[in-house]
Amino acid sequence: MSTNRHDNPCGDDQGSVSVIIPAYNEETSIGACLRSLHEQGCGPLEIIVVDDGSSDGTVAMARSFGVTVLRQDHRGMAASRNLGARRAGGTILVMIDADMILAPDYVERITAPIRRGETVATDHWNERVANWDNPWARCQTWVLNYPDGRRQPVTAPPSSGQYRAVTRDFFLNCGGLTESEGYRADTSIARRTGVFAAIVEDAICYHRNIETPGEVFREARWHGRQIAYVRKGRLRRCIVTALRDKNPLRVLARGFYLALVKREPRMLLYVIYYTAGFDWGMIDALFRRYYQK
Repeated sequence: MSTNRHDNPCGDDQGSVSVIIPAYNEETSIGACLRSLHEQGCGPLEIIVVDDGSSDGTVAMARSFGVTVLRQDHRGMAASRNLGARRAGGTILVMIDADMILAPDYVERITAPIRRGETVATDHWNERVANWDNPWARCQTWVLNYPDGRRQPVTAPPSSGQYRAVTRDFFLNCGGLTESEGYRADTSIARRTGVFAAIVEDAICYHRNIETPGEVFREARWHGRQIAYVRKGRLRRCIVTALRDKNPLRVLARGFYLALVKREPRMLLYVIYYTAGFDWGMIDALFRRYYQK
């Protein structure tokens, strides 16, 4: 379970790999994530957990796996990934979340096009729900109109704005992720540079969906804050979103329909909690200019 820096972690001479994991109150999920990293078939990896001001046992759990742990005040996912990238020793960065579990060949597959010199960045497109047995997790998939057990549509796009693996030089030379954007930060480099990630469809991972009504509200609040992020037309955009996309009658009608079709009464509660959190996030961001989770 070594976490020192090694050359040739994936069986060739195209560079070493550093895995960066932002973590904010992830005590219950980060253990499974780190175990899946230690089981990667491509060899030892540098694993860096960036604790983003957690108030639970995230740091202790991460340290129990012998990985590098960096700490900062709560500044959001983008700041965490940027800090990890600056401290990383690998030539390729793999960016994952603390509530992800990786297939044993994930790192090898997600980095392969970069190691072959075909691209500077990749993203996966076979992301499955890790906690499908939870009814709230199923509601999240259904409201997004994804197939059962998946967190993405089946058909992959030609490219992606999100980077799951990227060369360290490119990431740092572009200035890293935009730290003020919150939810949209994942795609900030692609939007600035026009360099999109190649899709790796056979890199499989499992990602935890939300599991409680409180998580539904907090996730939606984060999403809602992004509507107010772009300064131009901020107020008008928020009003249009609240009256059109998040119109209460439309939301309730869809929730009722899905509750019947999926035979899951929590579906109606899900859309109510989500809409309330989303609207609150928009209002909060309009006044406070705060966009983090």
